[in-house]
Amino acid sequence: MGGSALYYRLSMDGAVNLWRQPLDGGPATQVTRFEEHVQDFDWSFDGKSLACSRGSSVSDVVLITKFR
Repeated sequence: MGGSALYYRLSMDGAVNLWRQPLDGGPATQVTRFEEHVQDFDWSFDGKSLACSRGSSVSDVVLITKFR
């Protein structure tokens, strides 16, 4: 944790998960592997625990014509 990396959400393969990018370079690594989207995340004050909320949304579009 701490200031050694940037943590961000990334949509890949139909899900939004948390990724870690080291500030000194190197490849990004996936931190979470959920099927639901990571909505938000935050670290504990001591930097030892990560909290995140997950969820999914479903939406449909319906077109109604000549409605009276």
